[in-house]
Amino acid sequence: QEEKQMRMLIKTVVLMIPLILALQSHAHGITDPKHGGIVKVIGDVSLELVLGSDNVRVYILDDMAVDTSGMSGKLKVENSVGKNEYVLTPIEDSGLEAKGARIPSGSKILAIIVKADGYSKIAGKFQIK
Repeated sequence: QEEKQMRMLIKTVVLMIPLILALQSHAHGITDPKHGGIVKVIGDVSLELVLGSDNVRVYILDDMAVDTSGMSGKLKVENSVGKNEYVLTPIEDSGLEAKGARIPSGSKILAIIVKADGYSKIAGKFQIK
C-alpha cells in the first residue's frame, strides 16, 4: 500500500515539473522592443529606453498596459561631458518622457520610475553605444 502511494506521488511530481517550468518561464519580463528602443528586464516587467532627437522615453513593458498617470521619475545620465539629470513625466502607451534630454553615444543611463504609491520604484541601467 505504501509503495503504491509513493509511486503515485512520484508520478504526480514528475507530471507537474513541466507545468511549473512553463509558468516560471512566462513570469519573466518582455525582451522584444515595442517602440524600437533598448529593453532591460527588471523582475517580471521590462523597461524600454527610446532615444529621440530632443527627448527620451521610457516605456514599462508588461503583459497588460500600465497606467503611468500617477507615476514620476528621473533619468540620470553620465558621459564624457559630465552628469545630467532629467525629470520623467507620464505619457500615453505605458510610458514616461524626459523632454529636452539629448543623449550622446557612450552615455550610461539610470532610469528611476516611482510608482503611483509614491514609494515603490522600478530602476534600470542602460549603456548607449
